[in-house]
Amino acid sequence: MATPIGHSLAGYVIYRFRVRHGQDRRPVLLLLALVLANAPDLDFLPGILAGTPAAYHQGLSHSFALALIASVFATAVLRTAFYMPAGPVFVLGFLCYSSHLVIDLFGPDRRPPFGIPLFWPVSDRTFLSPVQVFLGAHHVNTASASTSDWVRAVLTLQNVAAIGLEVVIMLPFLFLATRARAR
Repeated sequence: MATPIGHSLAGYVIYRFRVRHGQDRRPVLLLLALVLANAPDLDFLPGILAGTPAAYHQGLSHSFALALIASVFATAVLRTAFYMPAGPVFVLGFLCYSSHLVIDLFGPDRRPPFGIPLFWPVSDRTFLSPVQVFLGAHHVNTASASTSDWVRAVLTLQNVAAIGLEVVIMLPFLFLATRARAR
């Protein structure tokens, strides 16, 4: 599973591909892209509040159903608050949320159940690519680990290396997005 830096870079790349220059490039759309690209990992919050941060990680929030729900909700909010057109906002939100799922699919998973429930509620089956492209963020290996164990596990050199690889992987996509928008 990737770091928030990798997920944010993916959201920014999608933002650059999807959002046109000029009046459509509002800061709220960039914020939407960054938030939804990281939203599946908000499942850490209930665990942090319970003192076991990984207890709910890689659950239902890592499914296309939640990508759909989050995108519909974000579209409704932005349409109401900022009078933005629903179609482009929904597509941006869904792509950014889904980018998180795709990236996690190609990262290592060190804790059962291995993989993510992409097609929940249709199927409870979890998916994980046999090919690992990302190093993955290092955190605790058990769902019952304490918050202090979780913080210690996150603050490692492995996570610095994971961020470096994510940047190297995302830079060509950012270059392409920038070039595509320049034309």
